[in-house]
Amino acid sequence: MKKQAAVITGDIIQSSLLKASQRKRLQRTLDEAFAAVQSKNTGFRAEQFRGDSFQAVLTEQPGQALLGSLIIVARLRKEHFKVRLAIGTGDITFSARNIVISDGTAFQHSGPYLDELKKKNGLISVVTPHTNINQEWEIHSQVLSFLLERWSVLQAEAVLEQLNGLTQAQAAKKLKIKQPAVHQRLQAAGWQVITLIMNRFEQHISSMF
Repeated sequence: MKKQAAVITGDIIQSSLLKASQRKRLQRTLDEAFAAVQSKNTGFRAEQFRGDSFQAVLTEQPGQALLGSLIIVARLRKEHFKVRLAIGTGDITFSARNIVISDGTAFQHSGPYLDELKKKNGLISVVTPHTNINQEWEIHSQVLSFLLERWSVLQAEAVLEQLNGLTQAQAAKKLKIKQPAVHQRLQAAGWQVITLIMNRFEQHISSMF
């Protein structure tokens, strides 16, 4: 039976250069990032392969796939790691216990496009079953890649708190800084544009499924 879903395929950038201590920190950070996404979406499952790569599937509320992806990006960036992510939407026609051997258009729109991202030196892409929608998301993906590439650790930290649902005042208190400092970091990170793109993603997914 077909099931509508979003699939996220990720690859840690330059992971082969990491020392043993950094790899332990990377694993801990990835585990925390996956747990953070799962706390927002109980239908989120993630599985690692080859050590530095992972694949995740959202079978419930697939419209949250971009939100979840950005939580992973921000959580990793906060710890000085970078990740490349390809989001694919569609259906799942074969669901195995191991995510990486499952199949369907959602998987076909995710995994193979990660290789395309590497060739373009992009950081994030979104591919759907609809050509006309994909033309728009080619632009959104390039905008997001441009912004994410330039995030500082402090900017990623501020964005992460927004993604987690905190207000700027709450984030300031948690980060032990003043609210205007949070605002400045979010502005520099392109938060306003990112919010518009996330909303657009949810609109598209809700209309598709």
